[in-house]
Amino acid sequence: HVRRSLPKAKDPNAWLRLTGCHANNLKNIDARFPLSRLSVLTGVSGCGKSSLMRGCLSHAAGNHASHDANYRSKGGFNKIKSCFEVDQSPIGKTSRSCPATYVKILDTIRQLFAQLPEARARGFSASRFSFNNKEGQCPECKGNGRIKLEMDFLPTTWVHCEACNEMRYNSATLDIRYNGKNIGEVLRMNIRQAAEFFAAVPKLQRTLSLLTDTGLGYLQLGQPSPTLSGGEAQRIKLVSELTKGRARITGSKATNANLYLIEEPTIGLHQQDVDKLIDVLHRLVDEGHTVVVIEHHTAIMAEADYLIDIGPEAGDLGGRIVSQGTPEHVARSKQSRTAPFLRQALDQIVALH
Repeated sequence: HVRRSLPKAKDPNAWLRLTGCHANNLKNIDARFPLSRLSVLTGVSGCGKSSLMRGCLSHAAGNHASHDANYRSKGGFNKIKSCFEVDQSPIGKTSRSCPATYVKILDTIRQLFAQLPEARARGFSASRFSFNNKEGQCPECKGNGRIKLEMDFLPTTWVHCEACNEMRYNSATLDIRYNGKNIGEVLRMNIRQAAEFFAAVPKLQRTLSLLTDTGLGYLQLGQPSPTLSGGEAQRIKLVSELTKGRARITGSKATNANLYLIEEPTIGLHQQDVDKLIDVLHRLVDEGHTVVVIEHHTAIMAEADYLIDIGPEAGDLGGRIVSQGTPEHVARSKQSRTAPFLRQALDQIVALH
């Protein structure tokens, strides 16, 4: 990846600007974030990164009902259509929620099955292939694939549904096959297998490929959402945003682009998955969106277009901008606690090339 050049500092149309930020331990700082770029907030834990992102930037973008602003003035936010905080909260709290429903590919899969000659002959519509539909679901497990057992003084457990063999659907629905697979078998595929299976369906291919590219190829399409980790849920949310019909770049400026606020997305990720996550972040920016990430992982810092290093310490000894600019600029800072680690990461990148 070639880092994007930064817009001119004096161009008011190219930056999100905040003055007098004073949320929590912030010391009335002025901050700016380049539009259509990847910015990363760095610094020791407790220095004020979250206060700047959630207490000021998110607030200025209109994500909070409160009128008590934690900043003096703002500018550039008319360039932002919507602000999304992509956190590690669950994508669904019930066993009926799964990756296929969250990224909305199950809707397309159901339509594919409904268009098959045998399905049309039987009068099956796309709704028949929803495991929430009484006509299509297994009558024993009600489309869960498992049966819930609640016992006094013991935790709730789930047992295998013998009626459908965890396929979720009744036998009449499972009789319909697309390229040799019924709808239950499709939902038991992992994402990597599904990407190959639906290679000829562009509407599915892009989403499945993105999920695979972010290191989620091992997840089943129908895997219950409560079983996903926070990091898995966060990456599914990022892919969901990438697959929505968003604005593209017009000339050198983004029109109706979004602002994405992401806090520590690399937690629990292997280095290979970190590389894939970086690619997803760059794809969002390449589409014209503005991405701001709080991160301690030096690989993310080194890939940023713009860094804001807050500190120098935590609590009352933090809350100031120590250094800001390109990663190379921040790496030269004498006051920054981040700089030595960032220099090391940048040196490794140079050595690799």
